[in-house]
Amino acid sequence: MKSFIRTTCMLLAGAALIFSCKQKEEIAYYMTADKTAISDIAANNPSDETLVLKTNSPTWLVLTPDWITATPNYGEGSEDGTVITFKIASNYKNESTDTAPRNGSVKFSGSGQTLEVPISQNGHTAVIDPNASIGGITDVAEFEDFVKAVNSGDAITRWLNSDGEVELLDDIDLGAYSEWTPIGDVTKSGNGNNASNPEGPVFTGTFNGGGHTIKNFKASALIPDGKTWGLFGATKNAVIKNLNIVADVTLEADAVADAGILVGTAYSTTIENVKINGKLNIKGTKTDNKRFAIGGIAGFLYSIATEGVSYNTTIKNCEVTLEASGNSGANTKNGATCVHFGGIAGFSTNSKDDARNYIENCTFNGSMKIDCGRCAGIAGVSNFGTIIKGCVNNASMHNEFTNGREAGIVCVIAEQCAIIDCINNGNLTTIDTGTTLGGFFALLNHASCYIEGGANYGDIICANEKYRGLIGANFSKFDHVSGVKVGGRIGESEASLVAATAANYMELIGFVVDGGAEKITNLEFASK
Repeated sequence: MKSFIRTTCMLLAGAALIFSCKQKEEIAYYMTADKTAISDIAANNPSDETLVLKTNSPTWLVLTPDWITATPNYGEGSEDGTVITFKIASNYKNESTDTAPRNGSVKFSGSGQTLEVPISQNGHTAVIDPNASIGGITDVAEFEDFVKAVNSGDAITRWLNSDGEVELLDDIDLGAYSEWTPIGDVTKSGNGNNASNPEGPVFTGTFNGGGHTIKNFKASALIPDGKTWGLFGATKNAVIKNLNIVADVTLEADAVADAGILVGTAYSTTIENVKINGKLNIKGTKTDNKRFAIGGIAGFLYSIATEGVSYNTTIKNCEVTLEASGNSGANTKNGATCVHFGGIAGFSTNSKDDARNYIENCTFNGSMKIDCGRCAGIAGVSNFGTIIKGCVNNASMHNEFTNGREAGIVCVIAEQCAIIDCINNGNLTTIDTGTTLGGFFALLNHASCYIEGGANYGDIICANEKYRGLIGANFSKFDHVSGVKVGGRIGESEASLVAATAANYMELIGFVVDGGAEKITNLEFASK
C-alpha cells in the first residue's frame, strides 16, 4: 500500500513538473505583410491601396499619418492574413498650383511585435503656360524676354497686369547692354512727311512703367537708312506711361532715320508721365541732305484719321533733363532734310487730315550744344497739325551751325500748327550770321498757324541782325499772334544785349513781314 502511494505521488509530481515546464515555454510571435512599401500614389483622386497582414498575435492595431485612413485599423491575428484597405487623401489643389510629394509609413503592432511599411504619394507639378500672366515684368531677364517676344511677333500675355497692360514691377538695370535692340524693331519705319505703315514688329499695347526706373540705358547706335531707334523703336496705337529713364546715348544715322530716347517713331501713340534724365550725344548723318529727327522723348510723331476716326499722337506731362551735345555730321542742310533736334520731339507731322499731334505740359531742362540745322527746346519742327501747349523750355542753347533755324520752343511752325501758353526761359545763342533765332520760333510758315499766350524770358544772342527776335525770328506766314508776354534781352553778342522794356518790347519781338503787324495783338512786356 505504501508502495502504491509512493508510486502515485511520484507520478503526480512528474506531471506537475511537466506542466510547470510547459507554463514557462515562450510563444514565438510574428508579423508580416505582402508589401514592403506602397509608393507612387496619385496626387489627384488616388485609388485605395491594400495590404495583407499575417500575424499570430492575438490582437493587432495600425497607426497611420493623418492623410491615410486604415480599414480595419485593429483586429485579431490570422495566419491566413487580414486584408487592410488604406484610403488616401488627395494631394492636389488645382491645375495651376504645385504641391510637394509627401511621405510617411503605416505601423502595425501587437504582442510586442512591430512592422513598418513606408508609404509615399506624388505631388502635383503645374503645367506652365508660357503665355500665362505673371502680372508684369519682374526683373531684367523678364524684360529681355518681353523685348524678344515683341520683336518675334509672339504673345505678350505673360507680362500683362489685371488691366491688360504690360507693367514694370521693379526698376530695370540695363547696364549690361552696350548695344540695344529697340522694342518694336521694324525693318522699315515708314518715316517721312507722308509716312506709310511701318514694316515689321511694332509695339501696339500699353506699357505702364508703374513709376519705376529703367537705369543705365547706355547705348551707342548707328541707325541704318529708313529705320528708327529708341528704347521702343516703332509704336502704333500704343500707350507708354508712368516711366522714368536714366540714359547715356550716342546716336548716328547712315541716312534717313528717326530716334528718341523713349521712342524712335510714334504712330497714333500716347506718351504720358515720362521722365528722362541723362546725356545725349548726336553725331548726325553720314550722308548729306538726309533727314535725321531726334527727340528727348520721341524722334518722329505721326497721326492718322481713317473712316472719320482720328488717331492722335500725344505727348503730355513729361519732363526731360539732358545734356544734349553733338553736330549734324555730313548733313549741311537746314530744311526738311536736315538734322532736327527737339528736347521733347524731333519732327511732328501727320497725314494732313483731321488727326492731330499734341505736345502738352512738357518741360525740357538741361542744355543744348548741338550744331545742327534745326534745334529747339520742345520740338524741332511742327510740320502739320501739331499743337504745342503749356510747355516750358528751361534749357540753354549754343549753336554754331551755318544757316540754321533755331528756337526755344519750335524751329518751324507750318500748316494747322500752334503754340499755346508756352514759356521759354532758356538763353539761346547762335554765332552764324545766316542762322535765324527766336525765343519761341525761327519761322512761322503757313497762313493757318498761330501763337496764343505764353511768355519769353530768355536772352537771344544771334549774329543775324535781321532774323532774330524775343518771340520769333521771322513772322512770315501766320493767322495770328496774341497775348504773348515779351521779356529777356537780345543782341548779336553778350556785350551788346538790349533788355526788353515797356517802351521798346514791340521792336524786339522779331522780323514781321509787311501786313503782318495787324495780326499781332495784345502782347505785353514782362520781366522775370
